[in-house]
Amino acid sequence: MEELFLNKLAEAYQTYDASIIEDYLADDMHYASMWVFHEMTSKQEYMDYLTVKLQTLKEHGVRMEFQIIQGRMHEKALLVTNQQSPDGSFGFVADFNEEGKVKMLNITAQAFF
Repeated sequence: MEELFLNKLAEAYQTYDASIIEDYLADDMHYASMWVFHEMTSKQEYMDYLTVKLQTLKEHGVRMEFQIIQGRMHEKALLVTNQQSPDGSFGFVADFNEEGKVKMLNITAQAFF
């Protein structure tokens, strides 16, 4: 489940289409970034944010590449491997609820995978 979702998240970023991951998210999911103080606390809030973010990336021609890697604290992580971060220093990790939906999504430094 973890690897499937992370691949879908990569696909959403690569096609600029947030709807690809919508069905994988719990309604009360949280999204946090280690670089932003505010933690989002609902699927709707995150989907609104992601839709705008992906549109902005598309408008600026930003192409992102990803790689699924083994984590230390998470079984799998989605490492960002684009030209803006050639050292692959950040990416995404997800935690799931009992129904297999994402309850927590973090964008964080690779050291915290």
